Amino acid sequence: MQRRDFLRYGSIFGTGALCTPTLLLGDDARSFSDFKAIVTVGMRGGNDALNTFIPAGSDSKAGYDNYKKVRSAIAAIPSNDSMDKLKKLVDTSGALAIGNASDNPYYDNNKNIAASYKKGFYLHDDSRFKGKIATNIMMPEVAYWLDRGRGAVVQNMGNISAPYTKSELKADPGKLPPFVFAHDQQSRLAHLGTADSISRPNGWLGLIADQWGSVNPETIYKMNVNLSPYGTDRALFGALTVPMNFSQNGPVDMQKFIDKEFETWANNRTYSDMFENFYTKLRKSSFLEMRQTLEDWNNILTDGNPFQGLTDAYGNAIYDGAGRDPEVTLEQLGLASGGNTNFVESFKTAARLIAIAKNKGLHRIAISITLGGFDQHTSLPTYHASRLRGVSLGIDAFMRAMEKLGILDKVALVSLSEFSRSTANNGSGSDHAWGGAQFVLGAVNAGNYGTFPDLTPGSDQDLTNKGRLIPTTSYSQYYATILKWFGATESEIDHALPELKNFSIRDLGFMKKG
Repeated sequence: MQRRDFLRYGSIFGTGALCTPTLLLGDDARSFSDFKAIVTVGMRGGNDALNTFIPAGSDSKAGYDNYKKVRSAIAAIPSNDSMDKLKKLVDTSGALAIGNASDNPYYDNNKNIAASYKKGFYLHDDSRFKGKIATNIMMPEVAYWLDRGRGAVVQNMGNISAPYTKSELKADPGKLPPFVFAHDQQSRLAHLGTADSISRPNGWLGLIADQWGSVNPETIYKMNVNLSPYGTDRALFGALTVPMNFSQNGPVDMQKFIDKEFETWANNRTYSDMFENFYTKLRKSSFLEMRQTLEDWNNILTDGNPFQGLTDAYGNAIYDGAGRDPEVTLEQLGLASGGNTNFVESFKTAARLIAIAKNKGLHRIAISITLGGFDQHTSLPTYHASRLRGVSLGIDAFMRAMEKLGILDKVALVSLSEFSRSTANNGSGSDHAWGGAQFVLGAVNAGNYGTFPDLTPGSDQDLTNKGRLIPTTSYSQYYATILKWFGATESEIDHALPELKNFSIRDLGFMKKG
């Protein structure tokens, strides 16, 4: 239902006063003339940020030597820069064109993904990153986009409601986020954009949608869209906002409802009770929207396909509908079985939905992707390598699609995770921790942001003396920077992110202006 219809029906049935908080009604006149999209990428389980973007600088506390010492040979990535090899794979058009998987710097003749993971990294030593970080070798596609100036990395970020020191947190544990190292609670906080209450019902994107009202023209598409297989992302819910929900493969599962001739059923049912009639009309309306959504999904690739001829770094057509050759996917590209190909499909689905939104004349869309399997207490070189390959391939497909549409400066691809991992290894893996690096791709001012942390166990930034870093940048600041670019006013941002007032820096500066 459109928001105004909900309010109108609510008043008819005498529920308007109960369902409509007056302070959250927003302004139906809020409008934009341009198009922008946010895609959040939640890495469920606690991504090992230290081994995603390796500290590569010379600083004695935050640099590579201390990283290698703390992580030990079991989990540390060797200092073997493969950026020159990667750059040789960029073709004359400026695009990454690997061709054969064996050309990849990480390739292992024995197809041993753990051995590939330990071959090195891609050092970003240009003027933007200044040699302080390197991208994991399993992510050549991500390294390529960062090298092109399309990525920003935000250091030591996490769920924190205010800037606290170790001594303050030790003196008053009540300042800590609830259940600080627990997956479910920290994931909820990271998605909500708050660090002090897991009972908060509304998330940062939902609260913005509340205030913006009918920001998009009259359409069946809502501003917020959920692609998570783990339930609906709480970031997308507001007091008046409920997101659309699709599978990782788009709205294709809706076909089964259409095949059951739901429309005929709805048309042939009448009731004397007005509530039953109202419910039937709503169900019929939902069916019609499902059918329209499925038609749009299919038509976008047939009626003037905007992705015609688009290929990935290996020459595979991204939107041919045929999928990847299993031999290439599972072995040459280093993808272990068990869901990682779904990573790629999630990114492709997000890109396709953005193409539909832009084609339909929408002005703002926010899409949530959630990827699982990042809780690696053991066998980090095997399992983390597999996940990072899926993320990197998915990101590359998405970024190429956005470039094909000509809207790279209109899109923000935003990573998050409930927490990072401990600086010290936990056997052959890493343990639950707190602060860690996140990345944004698309319309960014490329470079490093935030504060590089002291990696020494027991330092003033280590909460428990086990390598659990106290964040120095909050998700509130991170999201506020993105929302400002998205078009939100300062007051709208404050409403969506109530803890932002506790930080002196509201805009971290990694998003482009306008």
